[in-house]
Amino acid sequence: MHNLDKIEFRRKSSTVRKIRGVLHHVVLVLLAIIWIFPVYVLVVDSLKTTGSVLTTPILVPASATLHSIITVFEALITQFFNSVVIAISTAVISTFIGAMAAYYFYRISSRINDVIFTVIAIATFIPFEVTSVPLDKLLIEIGLFNSIPGLIFSFLIFYLPTGALLMSIFLAVLPKSTIESARIDGANDWTIFSKVVIPLTYPGLISTFIFIMIETWNNFFLPLVATSTPSVSTISLSLLSYTGGYGVLYNDSFAAALIASIFPLVVFILLGRYFVKGLMAMGTGSKG
Repeated sequence: MHNLDKIEFRRKSSTVRKIRGVLHHVVLVLLAIIWIFPVYVLVVDSLKTTGSVLTTPILVPASATLHSIITVFEALITQFFNSVVIAISTAVISTFIGAMAAYYFYRISSRINDVIFTVIAIATFIPFEVTSVPLDKLLIEIGLFNSIPGLIFSFLIFYLPTGALLMSIFLAVLPKSTIESARIDGANDWTIFSKVVIPLTYPGLISTFIFIMIETWNNFFLPLVATSTPSVSTISLSLLSYTGGYGVLYNDSFAAALIASIFPLVVFILLGRYFVKGLMAMGTGSKG
């Protein structure tokens, strides 16, 4: 009788596991559909002609043409590469300097450093809109208004604290015994940082890089207040030009949105596995 109870219990447990597995897959499929749906709309409607986009439902494909995508890309090519330069430069500098700052706070613990770190953490929550007027005045005074270096400088003001805050969380999971072992072997701070800290925290570095790069790429407000000509504008700001007060060319709007989403999507696909590893390390670090 006891053996029959065990068999029945195992059968019920197996059934529960199967049901849970099916439910998990259903949820994943639903999430995938939710994520793919806007991409599908962008692709389908950017391939339509001006006439077909007005006469066919938004979800129904029509005769495909690359005319809108090619035309829009030729119009946005300058802004596209401006965004690439600005986003990569901001992300690289913010991640590297943020990692150096995080290593400093990790190595030296004091009340003053705790206060400085708190200020850095608070700085990550300052809205862009609050600093628009002083930021414009600063850029004009140092001669960087309406320029690519000026935009990079503006983004660094906001994302350097973000890089330091994120990297400090990743460094929290790094055993201090590893650092002390390298120091006993005669390594200086730069050698420890470059040869020990960076290799051991590369998922965190890549996660921070991806996060800051995407945030910079999607940012609309800073290019709006820090530029005045299209030649130094970014693609996020240029998308506004495809929405007019008297009408909208929907196929061009969809094509512009599709082009604007390609670069961050490709970067995330190539580096996504490191981003996930970084998030896992962040969760472990936040618990410590």
